[in-house]
Amino acid sequence: MKSLITRSISGIVFLAIMVGGILFSPVTYACLMSIILIVMLWEFYRMTLGEKHKAIGITAGIAWWAAFILLFESEYTYAIGLFFAIFILILWLSLFIQQLYRKEEQPFRTIAYTLLGFMYIVLPWSLLNFIVYDFWFISDFAAKGYNGNLLLAMFILLWCSDVGAYVFGMLFGRHGKHKLFPSISPKKSWEGFIGGVLTALAAAYIINLFDFISLGLIHTLIIALLIAVFGVFGDLVESMLKRSVGVKDSGKIMPGHGGLLDRFDAALLAFPVAWLYLLMLDFFRTL
Repeated sequence: MKSLITRSISGIVFLAIMVGGILFSPVTYACLMSIILIVMLWEFYRMTLGEKHKAIGITAGIAWWAAFILLFESEYTYAIGLFFAIFILILWLSLFIQQLYRKEEQPFRTIAYTLLGFMYIVLPWSLLNFIVYDFWFISDFAAKGYNGNLLLAMFILLWCSDVGAYVFGMLFGRHGKHKLFPSISPKKSWEGFIGGVLTALAAAYIINLFDFISLGLIHTLIIALLIAVFGVFGDLVESMLKRSVGVKDSGKIMPGHGGLLDRFDAALLAFPVAWLYLLMLDFFRTL
C-alpha cells in the first residue's frame, strides 16, 4: 500500500511538471526537455560504461539539442548550425583520439556505447522540436511558432496506453498463459497489450472530441495506434538493454517508477514513428 501511494504521488508530480513545462512557454519546454535529456543520457552511460566516459556523450547530446532549439528560435540559423556542427565534430574526433591514450582493453566498446547513446536518445528526442514547432509541414517548410498541444497529446496517448496495459494486464493477464515477450519482459501479456491499444484509441477519441489538436479523428486514432504499438517496442528495447547490462532500473530519480529513461523509453521509438506519419500525411496532401 505504501509503495502504491509513493508511486501515485510521484506520478502526479511528474504529470504536473510535464503538462506545465510543455504548455506554459517555449522556455519552460526547452528547460524541461533539456533536463530530461541530460538525466536520460547520464542514466544510459552509467548503465553501459560505468561512472566514466559520460562527458563527451552528454556534452555532444546537449549541444545537438541546443542547436535545434536555437535554430527554431533565432534568425541566425546558418551561423548557429555551422558553429554547433563544428563543435560536435570536434567532440566526436576527440572521442576516437582519446581512446589511443586511455589504453583500455576494449576501447571500441566505449566508442560504440557513446555513439549509441547519441543515436538511441539524442536523435529521437530532438524530433520533439519538430513537433512543437509544427515543422513537419512540408507544404510550408518553415517553423510556425511554438505550440505544445500536439506533443502533450502524444504524451497523453502514451500514458493512457501504459495505464491501460497495466490495468488490463492485471485483470486479464495474471494467469500468465499469453506472454507478449517472455524472453525480455515476462510480466507483459497480450491482454495488457490489447488493453493498452484500446485505451489509447479511447483517449484519442476524447482528445479529438475536445478539439485539443486539429488532425481530425481518423488521423488522431492512427497516431494513437502507432504510439501504443511502437511504445511497447520502445519499452521492450530498454528492457533488453537493462538485461544485457544487468540492471533492474535505469535510475531512482522517480520514487516507485525508476529512472527517467524508464519513463521515456517508449517515446524514444514511438514518437519518431508518429512524426514520420505526420510528415507523410502532409507530403501526400501536397500532391
